Amino acid sequence: MSNEKNTEKTQKHYLTSKEIKAIAKENSKVMKALEKKKYRKAVESEFVTTMKDDKNILEIEDLHTYFFTDQGVVKAVNGVSFNIPKNSTVGIVGESGCGKSVTSMSVMRLLQGPQGQIYSGSIRFKSEEFKRDAKGNPIPVFVKDENGADTQVQATSSSGAPLFEMEEKVLDIAEMPISEIHRIRGRQISMIFQEPMTSLNPVFTIGNQLDEVVFIHSPGATKEMAKKRSLEMLELVGIAAPERVYNSYPHELSGGMRQRVMISMALICDPRLIIADEPTTALDVTIQAQILDLLRDLKDRINGSIMLITHDLGIIAEMADYVVVMYAGRVIEQGTVSEIFHNPMHPYTIGLQKSKPTMDSDSDTLFNIPGNVPNPVNMPSHCYFKERCSKCIGKCSGDYPGMIQVSPTHYVACHLYGEEEKNG
Repeated sequence: MSNEKNTEKTQKHYLTSKEIKAIAKENSKVMKALEKKKYRKAVESEFVTTMKDDKNILEIEDLHTYFFTDQGVVKAVNGVSFNIPKNSTVGIVGESGCGKSVTSMSVMRLLQGPQGQIYSGSIRFKSEEFKRDAKGNPIPVFVKDENGADTQVQATSSSGAPLFEMEEKVLDIAEMPISEIHRIRGRQISMIFQEPMTSLNPVFTIGNQLDEVVFIHSPGATKEMAKKRSLEMLELVGIAAPERVYNSYPHELSGGMRQRVMISMALICDPRLIIADEPTTALDVTIQAQILDLLRDLKDRINGSIMLITHDLGIIAEMADYVVVMYAGRVIEQGTVSEIFHNPMHPYTIGLQKSKPTMDSDSDTLFNIPGNVPNPVNMPSHCYFKERCSKCIGKCSGDYPGMIQVSPTHYVACHLYGEEEKNG
């Protein structure tokens, strides 16, 4: 009898062709609706909104990003909420597959459709837009004469690029149609990808690829202005011979040089937010330290914010002001870097801390969290970490725990902490 039960349980993991067709039919209906919304013609009022806290540059609220497959819906990001304050670095940590990169791809709207879609939620970004006239053209800034009156000469930046009047708007990236994303992607939000060799085009020189960013995002830019700006950025990221690198192809550069080129490309338009997706993974330790120092220095120079995604807790401790810990598509703990490192509360965060190799450890083996992440297609209704948790209690079999505030900046989603922490 027990063998029959086990066989039934095993069979539940396999889908019949009829069930696969039903899933595909339902998915197709949802994907078509989401694709239609993504490529619609929209007026600006549909995606202009307000920030909940004016001190933030980015606010992600209840974000759901799904991948529609023949086996079911993969809920890669399942109700994520966190903020990135102005002029700060927020570190996103967690195991592979926890939703870190998918969250960043959602912010950039780089999800591979039609399977990958932002299903619901808000991504509010404080944008600096070009002021436009009745015809939709950017309004130029003119040089003033001795009496303070505008002349017919357009003002230019230090690199010679023409200047235009700007205005601040809050845009909901999740609601924007794809045709409007160019307003922020690349110019105001830029991304440093994990592997620079796959991010750079092998058949174009570094100079061609840097100049293209200037041409796309700077109205009125000339070839001379673009080259001057590109060389300035290569020099800014510590490249000793910018002219040589400018004329080189990606395969002619080392890994560290290519990563510096990617950083210069991300910073060429002075973005308000930089998303760095494991920017030091493919580099050796010496180059890692140089890249991190460079990022820290450049953040202060451009007065911007950084969303730093990494597995390395040492990098988070060194670079971040705030930390967001993700597990199985959800935020399970967040707080300042001091709170997360000196007072970790969620058993998963504590497990991550224990897995760091230390010089004073008595054991010759590294600690590892037992078990595996649950299947993202059929997530349980209870706490996702329950099967792997050494501190599991009866409540953990109930509903998924809500976020409990344990300090003005520290939040944790765990049944171990009750009303006393919630009330401070």
